[in-house]
Amino acid sequence: MNRMPFARNRSTLSAGIAIVLFASAASTTAAAQQADGTPAPTGQAEVQATDLDAVTVTGYRYAIEKSLEQKRNANAVVDVITAEDVGKFPDKNVADALQRVPGVVISRDGGEGKNVSVRGLSSELVLTELNGNYIATAESNGDPTRSFNYTLLPSNLLGSAELYKTPEARIDEGGIGGTVILQTRRPLELEPNSGFVSAEGTWSDTSKKTDGQFSGSYSWHDKDNRFGVFVGYTQQKRTARTLDASTESWQWYGRDEVGPAVDVNGNPSDFNANWWGGTGFWNQDGNYSTGFMMPTAVSLGAKREERERKGGQLTLQFKPTDDLTLTANYFRFDLSQDSQTNTIKIPEWNIARYNGDGNWRGGRLLDRLQFDPSGTIVTGAAYSLRPGKTYYCSEAQAAAAGLPPGGWGSDDCTVPTPQITGSYNIEKSQSQTVDLGGEWRGEQVDVAFKVGRTWAKGGPELQFSLPIKPRLQNADGSWSNGNFASAWDLTGTPSMTFSPELMQNLRDGILQVDLGSTGSSWTRNTNQQQYAQIDTTWHFDGEVVDSLQFGLKRRDGGIHRSTGNNYWVCPGTDPSDYDNRYWNGRCNAIATQFSPGLLFAQDNLAGGVNASAFPAINFPGYIGYLNQTYGAMQTRSEDNFVYNVDEEIYSTYLQLNFHTERLRGNVGVRVARTGQRADSTDKVTAYNDYFFDGADGNPLACQQGAAMPSGAPADTYCGTEGYWRLSDSVQRTESFVVSGLDRNYTDVLPSFNLAYDLTENLLLRAAAAKVIARPSYNDIAAPGSLEFYSPEYVADRRLTGGASEQGWYGSGSNKNLEPYKANQFDLGLEWYFQPGSVAGVGLFRKNVENFAVDVISDVNMMVDGQPVTVQNYSTQAGGQDAVSQGVELYAQHTLPFGLGVQFNYTYNDASKAAVRLEDGTEAGKTAMPGSARNQTNLTVFYETDSLLLRASYNRRGELVQGLVNGLNVYEEPYYQIDLNAAYNITPALSLTASVLNLTKQESRSHLGEDTRARFYTGGYAGRLAYLGLTYKF
Repeated sequence: MNRMPFARNRSTLSAGIAIVLFASAASTTAAAQQADGTPAPTGQAEVQATDLDAVTVTGYRYAIEKSLEQKRNANAVVDVITAEDVGKFPDKNVADALQRVPGVVISRDGGEGKNVSVRGLSSELVLTELNGNYIATAESNGDPTRSFNYTLLPSNLLGSAELYKTPEARIDEGGIGGTVILQTRRPLELEPNSGFVSAEGTWSDTSKKTDGQFSGSYSWHDKDNRFGVFVGYTQQKRTARTLDASTESWQWYGRDEVGPAVDVNGNPSDFNANWWGGTGFWNQDGNYSTGFMMPTAVSLGAKREERERKGGQLTLQFKPTDDLTLTANYFRFDLSQDSQTNTIKIPEWNIARYNGDGNWRGGRLLDRLQFDPSGTIVTGAAYSLRPGKTYYCSEAQAAAAGLPPGGWGSDDCTVPTPQITGSYNIEKSQSQTVDLGGEWRGEQVDVAFKVGRTWAKGGPELQFSLPIKPRLQNADGSWSNGNFASAWDLTGTPSMTFSPELMQNLRDGILQVDLGSTGSSWTRNTNQQQYAQIDTTWHFDGEVVDSLQFGLKRRDGGIHRSTGNNYWVCPGTDPSDYDNRYWNGRCNAIATQFSPGLLFAQDNLAGGVNASAFPAINFPGYIGYLNQTYGAMQTRSEDNFVYNVDEEIYSTYLQLNFHTERLRGNVGVRVARTGQRADSTDKVTAYNDYFFDGADGNPLACQQGAAMPSGAPADTYCGTEGYWRLSDSVQRTESFVVSGLDRNYTDVLPSFNLAYDLTENLLLRAAAAKVIARPSYNDIAAPGSLEFYSPEYVADRRLTGGASEQGWYGSGSNKNLEPYKANQFDLGLEWYFQPGSVAGVGLFRKNVENFAVDVISDVNMMVDGQPVTVQNYSTQAGGQDAVSQGVELYAQHTLPFGLGVQFNYTYNDASKAAVRLEDGTEAGKTAMPGSARNQTNLTVFYETDSLLLRASYNRRGELVQGLVNGLNVYEEPYYQIDLNAAYNITPALSLTASVLNLTKQESRSHLGEDTRARFYTGGYAGRLAYLGLTYKF
């Protein structure tokens, strides 16, 4: 990089500056760059601050000082991240860069920033645009979302990323938290025949693998600056390996004995998941426990993911006259994520939980429970087959021993854990955008137009899962054990312990394929929008009014989600018939076979989890075995599951820009008319029966390989529970009903932004606006389900400790949700005590209505013309009168010899809001998901003509997420330290290096605000290292 000698006059630091340095001041924020195609108001451009073009500073320092200049000149509250140079964005990921802005919190996936939340509001309420227009996003493994997936986007194709915290009328509505505008480069603004090429390697301590990355760009325009071309491309490969732990379905035990759930202080709890048996349970030593919460399963996982990100940009510009510029863009971003997830799980199978189970008082195989200090939360459990003790595997054996009947089976005499499971996924997502825009600048009037289309798709081509248990039923009906003891512990690092012979026994073939949990299903999504807009700006020569802006815009688009299955059929059967899938009981003799050679031991548990052994399935090898054994994989779509949202939006705005000697700003109004249609399927399922009954009316026991009993319906098979299991079509009946709703609503959104120069260097800001965000796609269109559990089905499932209580249950979306609305207010003070330096404070408040939260309640509805009460119906409801308010402190300063510091701190107080159902009933209160009370950023850097060293510290306080079983999920405080270095070997060639997550921090979350003992999830994504070369020309 070519650097000129540093030269700038500086006065002696005042006492105030010393205070700033003591506070480690600085902010990477700033900017009010205009959205591409929208002319900037004159008054904003005329405000004088530091003229960066006259300053002999380049590189990182130039980028942050340029951002600061733009912040100072802006009328709105805007923060920006500016690239140091073409292809040199300050962080590897755009979301990682934005997290260093005050008030921004990000979520991560595989160690990379994925979604952005702003000022206590979830990422669904943050609008992301590309050059001023919506950019379609897609998930590679989930439902459609309004939250942009930043893992799609290579950062080195961007020139800047702007975050508008206060709106202007000319900017699209839709972001209550804020609006992120990603700006790309244009050839007529760059030097001709300029560009860069970069090669880089990346390594992580979890994968122990090095991957390569390549990127480059080239820009050209003719000597008259009339026609230009910019092309950019990047290809990044990375092997991401994440280690994680999780719990499933926490439940309260003892409802019928000690009453409803309580928290660790003995107070009534909002926890609403009660064990249907209503009691506690015994252990093998005859000790009884009741009145506690416990997860029904604990899992440890290792996910290895081969990521490949590709991004391309082609931009053409033509300037036929001095006043008219035409710009055409094409962008394409691809992300492939082929992953293998290996999981070991310990469910509650070895507990006799039901007071109708013959082994209830015997405790089955439970040795002990481990409790938190309050005695109300189970934090660990241990199970074993004790030497010298007799265990009974069937009703007949128990009866012969004089024990009570009921529920005797293989879980009474074997340790079926760890369940060795996981999934193999081949996933892709892609986003494309094409647009054409023009800007005409006249003497009094500027006119800009843009038309374009953005579309995206994502989802798995294959998503296959298979579970194995470490036990084997012998030819005589007896059982061989591959494991004799299992234990889990959630205090500290989540850990599991098994008997030492586990891996060897598995290699010796002591294992059982669980066909009942084998399967392959996928969810794919598409997203698209067409847009057309025209913007006009009238310039005035008056002393107060700078310009008047007016515009019209039309957007038309929507999302579609589809689901389906991949499967292999039994040999000789019809491949088009899904009932012929090999795990459906029609060819058990070969379906239950599994080669021990397809198992391996997971090692390199670098953080997040701990296990004495971690057996894992080689899923790619098993898929090869399936193709060899059953032939080609089949694919089917589930056309009955409808999930569509279509939106047509018309908007117009009027914005007045003004300035006086000290005061400047804008005032305007935006009117948006939304037409919305949501369609989804409601599925009604009746669970009629589960096991085939013998002559005595009880489930008939079976032995693998035995002939199907007389009178059993077709396709009845011997299940892994040890009973004859009915086929799916006999067990349950299904029906589907598609429901849709058309809605239209109009929002009038006034806004103003004021900036007042108190002194030459002291700036006061004030802003107010009404803002909206449309409801989450999932909240208004996710398919619903109603399930009826018959007495016969419930009785059968309770033999193995499963099932719900008898009756109707269900869940569904809420198409009547109102858009999120908020009145927001900002007040700020900024002190520019030296060129390129600032200390400031900003106050904000958002009065939010109608944000959607999950609620569970009993609901009366009609099913097939009959009134029924659906128990624990899960849906969404709008919250009322919520407030997110806080303060942002920020500062930035660089010393003459190149040492600089940036600092910001955000305090966010998000109140709890009342949750009301459609009939007005209050269903409780909840904190707003996405809010963290504290956020701190500190960056220290040192830069010379040839060297840049930068250390960044980011800490997020406890983050509130949505409700699970009536309790909020809380992500515990997380901090990360990143190191970056760059050395200019020559003016054109530079060497770069980075280390991310230097201190190997782990994530962790829990349920409820009363304690952290109720573990929910945790993990470790690794320490990452990058080393690369960049050549600029």
